[in-house]
Amino acid sequence: MKPVKIEKKHVVYTLIVVVFIVASSFIPGFLSIRNIMNIVRQSSIIAICACGMTMVIIIKGIDLSVTGMLSFCAMINGLLLLQGWPIPVAMIIGLAAGTVLGVFNGFMVDTLGIPAFITTLVVGNVGGGLALLLNEGRSIGGFPDAYVFMGNGTILGVPVSNYIMAIFVIGTSVIMAKTRLGVYVYAMGGNETVVKQQGISTSMINYFVYGFSGFCIAMAGILLSGQLDTVHPTQGEPYQLDAIAACVIGGVSMLGGEGKVYFSLIGALIIGVQRNILNLLGIHPFYQNIFVGIIIIVIVAINIFKKNRAIELSKVF
Repeated sequence: MKPVKIEKKHVVYTLIVVVFIVASSFIPGFLSIRNIMNIVRQSSIIAICACGMTMVIIIKGIDLSVTGMLSFCAMINGLLLLQGWPIPVAMIIGLAAGTVLGVFNGFMVDTLGIPAFITTLVVGNVGGGLALLLNEGRSIGGFPDAYVFMGNGTILGVPVSNYIMAIFVIGTSVIMAKTRLGVYVYAMGGNETVVKQQGISTSMINYFVYGFSGFCIAMAGILLSGQLDTVHPTQGEPYQLDAIAACVIGGVSMLGGEGKVYFSLIGALIIGVQRNILNLLGIHPFYQNIFVGIIIIVIVAINIFKKNRAIELSKVF
């Protein structure tokens, strides 16, 4: 009898059902429409960051610039809005800042050969420092109503932020599944040497992937500032860990070459549900970060064990 193979997507779906059943049993009002909409709205920030992070992890990279870059791009955008710049222009400049920093990450990783975790960590710290300097460490707020509507408004009963999230998830999924670039991204994560031997520019892939990640981070920061109607220089702190966790929970292999964006979306929703539950239970955010960190370590350890096990079995047979 052949052993039953349990696919990752089935595990993820089962995890969602279990979490909802347990939470609804112990937390009054958890399944209310208001709370569900709140979870999905908050998860949209994580999901948008996870779109870019999914690509980065697939090519065996990591982007640790989320914290600083998110705050920096949101601060630039917010300051321009308060100076009277048109909303589209301010957003374009904020998005351009994130994209440029992301491409710089790709340049440092590919052209200069600096490890991704060092490069992105430094760029994130620089971005965080700039966010503090731009307004001397103070928060800003009081943005135009149309801008706040983007973060908190609804269309046909669905939060606008969810439409934006859907655009990013669908767009990224199409790139990864239907374009030659997506094929190259997966191939580079599987075996970079083979990709180079085929005459494909790995520099182009690195620049695009890290640049796209920076674009996603900037969009998440802008959307978050609309939801809160404020920008604080350190408000990007929780989202770096959450974005990575969403990818890992969604089955993106930290070893590269494997992962789907829509599973990262499910991972983002799981993280959103988990943080919502802990908030409703009154658990301090510090303990929440510990919990999410443990989840990442456990899942990565399981994935490495499974891959090593598969290698050992292939040697035997």
